Formats: sequence, structure tokens, C-alpha cells
Amino acid sequence: MKKKKVLWSILVVAILAIVLIVPNMLSKSKKAGTIDVIVEDVNEEVIKQKSIDFQKDEKCSEVIQNNFDNVLIENGMILNIESLETPEDWSEFICIYVNDEMSQVGIEDIVLEDGMKISFVMTEYEY
Repeated sequence: MKKKKVLWSILVVAILAIVLIVPNMLSKSKKAGTIDVIVEDVNEEVIKQKSIDFQKDEKCSEVIQNNFDNVLIENGMILNIESLETPEDWSEFICIYVNDEMSQVGIEDIVLEDGMKISFVMTEYEY
């Protein structure tokens, strides 16, 4: 009798593991595409460059936060990434380029597409 309870317990745990873990593993393995991301300083020197796989419905801000250091995003603007930091006087800011064109939306509203190039470029503010 005790042996049957143990076997049933093992069977229930195994089924739960399969039901809960396998679909999650399958969904994570399905990439929607790859983006190329470049971080450049004010002199257009590349600080970091990466090709990153992303999943369907994953936000650009999430991808960046998960793959780069020192990321600070406030109100849809990226204020810090890697060694780039927007100064308090806003004499410089981080400009986002999508496929070599200045982004018309903030980082949280960029819709990722396979093959997209996103650049974060420290830019001097011209008064």
C-alpha cells in the first residue's frame, strides 16, 4: 500500500513537471528574430556591439536591460547604457537610431523586427 502511494506521488510530480516546464522551455526556444545593437560614445567610437535574439512580443527595453550593463530608462528615454551616462545638465543625451535613422519613438515603443539595427549614440546637445 505504501509503495503505491509513493509511486502515485512520483507520477503526479512527473506529470506536473512535464506540464509546467516543457511548454516554457519550448516557448523560450522559439526566437522571433535577431537585432544588432551598437553603443557609441560622442566621438562615434563603438563601446559595445552585440547581436541579440529576441522572442515574439518582447519589448525593446526588456531586451536592452537583459543584455547590457548600467541601463537606466525613465519615461521612455534611455539615460544610461554601459559607460554612457546622460549628465544632469543635459549637455549630452543618448540618441536612439533604428536602421540608421533617428527614432521617432522612445525605447519602450520600438517594435522589434528581425534584422533591425539599433544604435545608442551619445550626442552633444546643441543650444
